[in-house]
Amino acid sequence: MKPRTAVVRLIFAAAVTGLVLCTPRPALAQSPQTPVILISIDTLRADHLSSYGYTRIHTPNIDSLADHGTLFTQADCQIPFTFPSHASMMTSTYPFENQVEENAVALPPGAVTLASVLHSHGYKTAAFIGTVFMEKEMGLDQGFEFYDSPFHYDAFSPMSGSMFLGAPQGSANAGKDRRDGALVVRSARQWLAANSTQPVFAFIHFFDLHKPYTDGYDGRLAYVDRMIGLLKQTLVQTGLWDKALIILVADHGESLGDHGESSHGYFIYESTLHVPLIVHWPAGSDNHPARTTNSVGLIDVAPTVLDFLHLPIPSSFEGNSLLGSRSALPVYGESLHAHDAFGWAPLRSLRAGFYKYVDAPRPELYDLQADPHELVNLYVKGSPKAVDLRNQLVKLLARYQPKKPAPSQDASPGARALLNSLGYLSAGPHGPGPSGSTADPKDRLPEFRMYEDAQLLLYHRKMTEAIATLKQLLVRDPHNTMARRDLGSAYTETGQFAPARAAFQQVLAVAPEDYMANYEIGLVEGRLGFLKEAREHLETACRIAPESQQSRRELDIVKGKMN
Repeated sequence: MKPRTAVVRLIFAAAVTGLVLCTPRPALAQSPQTPVILISIDTLRADHLSSYGYTRIHTPNIDSLADHGTLFTQADCQIPFTFPSHASMMTSTYPFENQVEENAVALPPGAVTLASVLHSHGYKTAAFIGTVFMEKEMGLDQGFEFYDSPFHYDAFSPMSGSMFLGAPQGSANAGKDRRDGALVVRSARQWLAANSTQPVFAFIHFFDLHKPYTDGYDGRLAYVDRMIGLLKQTLVQTGLWDKALIILVADHGESLGDHGESSHGYFIYESTLHVPLIVHWPAGSDNHPARTTNSVGLIDVAPTVLDFLHLPIPSSFEGNSLLGSRSALPVYGESLHAHDAFGWAPLRSLRAGFYKYVDAPRPELYDLQADPHELVNLYVKGSPKAVDLRNQLVKLLARYQPKKPAPSQDASPGARALLNSLGYLSAGPHGPGPSGSTADPKDRLPEFRMYEDAQLLLYHRKMTEAIATLKQLLVRDPHNTMARRDLGSAYTETGQFAPARAAFQQVLAVAPEDYMANYEIGLVEGRLGFLKEAREHLETACRIAPESQQSRRELDIVKGKMN
């Protein structure tokens, strides 16, 4: 059976007081009109850049940003997911504070972002986006006059990362989850060339490193480096290379098999939290170190930009400017995906200098200077360092309570319905304290890896193998609702409507507001002749996702058969 719409499945898939930059402020005061270029390379491990010591490939164009720049060797993201990490960076707020803790949770309207602050001070602002995860509908466009994201989705499953992609007329990206970095660069170069004489803030986002890789991780990285070279040509030609404050980051890294994780989002080891952060300073801005080993977070990027421009930093920003002699903050990290998707324990961490504590049912403590790959767990119950870091983590979570209602309360009815499409799984804050007594994700890694294997098989449309893998997983974990829903989808794709219906009935017994289950059971019931039931489920799907053309189309077909 041919799919009726494109379904994309992505694999997620400092207690030490010190100086952040032990230097005086720049000798040359920067104008608040200094151009700002922020480049984000999705899924980029810092330790795969030659400027960070990698030797298997060379990344000369990315590395060149460190010329007359500062390379931060110990920068971490706050959450290893694309949209939540960018939302945290742009708003300088913690994920548990802004409540964007999963990929399909929108940033609430009225959020104070780096773009909105710069726009209020006369900057022309533009963003050039590489993936549907950052689509305008998700709310990160706030403050941008021009937000180039030629994507659209009809419905999105927040916890699984599965989306039903829309098909806007005339769009080359219809039914796609990403666009090539060359297209991102082409759009950005045109806009920069047209606006180079004005104060600009340009945010440029690349998604080429995200799974699935067509020519290997390093091969894709070499390609992105060439795209950065093309972008640099425009910056040099327009004079922005010397005039602008240019910052390159990643939203998160990629495990590539470390700790048994192939991608990102399940664990919070440094393979996914450690990110590159390179700041290329404008000509004439002196006295900045070439490298710094202080631990910093992406939450610090926005206040650093404003501090450098001598613009007021909003009170809502929680990060620390990396300029001057301000004390370093502990660096927080989290992933709630194992909890949200499978009911296992959430993971949270706090890093103080080179010591990192991971709060889990079986806690972990690492000395990242001696053990950068986190192979030796130093945790001993009652150890002073672990107790101190855990206490700081508890205080941090208690101090920063959400300042806005949950996104589902602020969003439009249509967006609210989409964000609730797996409403039985909480996507908001998960309590003020560290983990409870649910299963440690470390102990459920075999089941998670089976689920990842099934997702890849589904992505490549190897349905027979996917069905076998999902059935095996359900023998080991019979309450895995996500796996059962995916099994139903695989049955549907192969025309096995009766077992598909049975699988979706089990899903809806515990997840009655799941969009995908309602849509697909309506589809198979229509094929099986259960028209009354099909109509009810498709009407529910249309209520959950009012913008879904596929649900409306199937509902019309069923109604036609009933007349």
